[in-house]
Amino acid sequence: MTDETKEDIKRYLGILAEDFKDKLNIVIDAQMDIKRDVAELKEDVAVLKKDVARLKVDVAELKEDVAVLKKDVAELKVDVAEIKEDLISHRDNTEIHTQRPKRRKKTLRVMEQ
Repeated sequence: MTDETKEDIKRYLGILAEDFKDKLNIVIDAQMDIKRDVAELKEDVAVLKKDVARLKVDVAELKEDVAVLKKDVAELKVDVAEIKEDLISHRDNTEIHTQRPKRRKKTLRVMEQ
């Protein structure tokens, strides 16, 4: 091999080495970006886990509140039904009482004639 060929090979290997270093630096930079992204994602997941835990507690409390409200509504329905019955009974009694004096007046008129 001639000296010129040896120089050409050295130059070529130098170019390959430089190209390899450039590409390696790109891979290293990308890997560092990925590491940062993964770290951020881990933080986000940790925050989300805390939020989900709080939501679970809130949902459990809401379920208890809804159960109480359902019970209250059921009791109110019974109370309203009783009030309705009382009002109907009262109205019926009131109508009977208001009608009786009219009948008596008619009866008195008949007796007076």
